[in-house]
Amino acid sequence: MGDARGSIKSGATGVMISNHGGRQLNGAPAPAHQIAAIREAVGDAPDVICDGGIRRGSDIVKAIALGAMACSIGRPYLYGLPAGGEAGLDRVLTLLSEELEGTMALAGVNDSASLARRHVRERGRSKG
Repeated sequence: MGDARGSIKSGATGVMISNHGGRQLNGAPAPAHQIAAIREAVGDAPDVICDGGIRRGSDIVKAIALGAMACSIGRPYLYGLPAGGEAGLDRVLTLLSEELEGTMALAGVNDSASLARRHVRERGRSKG
C-alpha cells in the first residue's frame, strides 16, 4: 500500500496493480485481492487499474466493485487469437462483455458506475 500511496504523493494520477502473471514472486497476493486495500490507501481520485487473474467478465465486475476503474487482460486474448485469429479475439471480447453484463444484471446494477464493494463477498470479511 505504501508504494501506491507514495506514487500518488509523487504526482502519479493512478496505479497499476499487477503480479506479472505470478512469475516474479510466486507467493505474492493476487492483484485482485489487493484492490480494496489499495483503493483505501490512495483515496477515490486516482485511477486504479488491475492486471492479473482477470479471466472472466465476473472477474471484471468484482475488480470494479472493489475499487478498480479498469482491468487489463492477458490470457483471454492470448487464447482467442491463436485459436481463431481475429475472429477468435472478437469472440473472446464478446464473451467477456456478455458475461460482464450478465453478472451486473444478476447483481442488480445497470452500469459499472453502480458497482460497489457491497456487491462482492470477500474472504475473511463478514457481510454488513
